[in-house]
Amino acid sequence: MLQSIERMGEYEVSLEQYPTPANIAAAVLFAAHIEHDDIRHKTICDLGCGDGIFAIGAALLGASCVIGLDVQSKALKVSRRNSASLGTDDTTDWVLGDVASFEVLGPIDTVVTNPPFGVKKRGADLRFLTKAISIAKVTYSMHLAGEKNRAFLESTIEDLGGRITQVETFEFPIPRIYEFHRKQKHLVGVDLYRICRQEE
Repeated sequence: MLQSIERMGEYEVSLEQYPTPANIAAAVLFAAHIEHDDIRHKTICDLGCGDGIFAIGAALLGASCVIGLDVQSKALKVSRRNSASLGTDDTTDWVLGDVASFEVLGPIDTVVTNPPFGVKKRGADLRFLTKAISIAKVTYSMHLAGEKNRAFLESTIEDLGGRITQVETFEFPIPRIYEFHRKQKHLVGVDLYRICRQEE
């Protein structure tokens, strides 16, 4: 079902927008749902939701309430259309705003996010990680793979009050969507972190 969604036609390099492929989004959500029971009947938040693939996928897997946040109104228009086409309107809410100033009114069980990797703007991913750990019991967050980055994130996550329970590494395909891209597709190593708040 996620393969049928409309993708955003334009992306902004300053925001490091890269669409999450349907098969990766489905694999992340199925793992969260089946291995950890972090989706069904839970309140889910997708920080930097883009076209809504994680938010809608969570709704399709039985989340009770899903919030998608993005800084771009054009992204949320695509999310709303996708939600309507897949019948998840009753479960999904779309919020326009910056992640740092996002305030939640009730408890969030799980955050799922594919934040900017922080290549163009150093530390961009940490804004998402900081917010996720502060609002949710469990966070699934994607970051560039590599020993140095993993050591840094392990220390940072602990400082933010999080505890890493699992790290999965996979190849993330980046299509040729910006002018400076030379290859039709470039594979990047990505680590998916499952993080619990330390008091949970």
